[in-house]
Amino acid sequence: MKKSDERTELFQVLSAEFNIQRGLYPGSFVHITPSFFIPEMVYVDLDKRCQPFFAEDATQHYVTERKQYAQAPSLKFYHADFSKEIPEAPQSFDLLLSFYAG
Repeated sequence: MKKSDERTELFQVLSAEFNIQRGLYPGSFVHITPSFFIPEMVYVDLDKRCQPFFAEDATQHYVTERKQYAQAPSLKFYHADFSKEIPEAPQSFDLLLSFYAG
């Protein structure tokens, strides 16, 4: 599956203006560009192609090569309905992204 760096400029601006350390992206599909600028990202999607994509070592490596922060990136993926609760602490995110969530 082709990886795309969509909205890079948007995430550059957000990371420059705000101290975003943790983000939630329901309906993300395989759009991982936020992880280049936000150290800890949680992605949620039901598409069956997402789970293998996020499980690939190549995906983590791709983010590590492009990240714009010092620490190691953290990508967590839930193969789940984003309208349902996930096992993450409520209100523990600095940013909620929604581009493709219907």
